[in-house]
Amino acid sequence: MEALSEGEIVALFSRQVRRELAVPDLAPVDWGVLDYFGWIHPSGHQGYVVYPQANAGVDRLVGLKLNRYAPPPTKRRGRMCSWCNHMHHNNGTAMYSTTVAGTDGRRIVGNVMCRNLDCSLRIRNLCSDPPSSMPETIDLTRKIHRLESALTQFVARVKPNQTA
Repeated sequence: MEALSEGEIVALFSRQVRRELAVPDLAPVDWGVLDYFGWIHPSGHQGYVVYPQANAGVDRLVGLKLNRYAPPPTKRRGRMCSWCNHMHHNNGTAMYSTTVAGTDGRRIVGNVMCRNLDCSLRIRNLCSDPPSSMPETIDLTRKIHRLESALTQFVARVKPNQTA
């Protein structure tokens, strides 16, 4: 993913979302290893994703605001991220959802994803967390393609009706 400025990121979201948007410090971000840029709001209840989506051979950036529900700690139970297929030990995932226009006026679309929206780092084994409890043998190129495919499918379910 190409490096983005705070202004470019903010411009991807609606005015309403911009008021509550808290873009993190971008200086330490290694853009070369990211397939998308994701971060958690300081409150912990929202997540944001900026994703370069290919449309007719041209990349356009998509900004998503997601509601985050991190379940309270429970007995040890593994959960898999629906984007990167990383198998987490206890409490490594969260439910992210967003409301989109549906036939009845409201519809919620959600997925269980890595708690910190760090799938790009996980598929490259750059996270300091414990490794997946179910290691994969496929190469990095196929993992990246699978992650991009999952992102594209999620964005297709959420967009074009939602701009943030």
